[in-house]
Amino acid sequence: MDGRLVLLVGLGGAIGSILRYLVTELIPSNQMPFGTITVNLLGSMILGIMFGAIAADAAINQEYALLFGTGLLGAFTTMSAFAMDTINLSEDDFSTTFIYVIITIVGSLGLAWSGYKIGFSLFS
Repeated sequence: MDGRLVLLVGLGGAIGSILRYLVTELIPSNQMPFGTITVNLLGSMILGIMFGAIAADAAINQEYALLFGTGLLGAFTTMSAFAMDTINLSEDDFSTTFIYVIITIVGSLGLAWSGYKIGFSLFS
């Protein structure tokens, strides 16, 4: 295991978690956790673009992929907050919970796919 790569992932993770915290603090989430939705959708799109670029043979080396993909975007997006938000919402309102789950899952997959296509097109 290369310690330098581990540090790059950790550095990216620190930046990503700080960015996630800032986004979730700046976006009001009274009835719906809009901050969590935002980071998950945005992160999915950006990661899709990055992987599309890699698939198109863009010059993205392993260090950058680990720093930005695994580290920054891995910490920026949050499955655990999504899971807990879903549980908390389900205690009060099923329809809001259903909307939240659909927006997050379908939106994240759709934006990752769209990002992949965009990244591939831009770099091929």
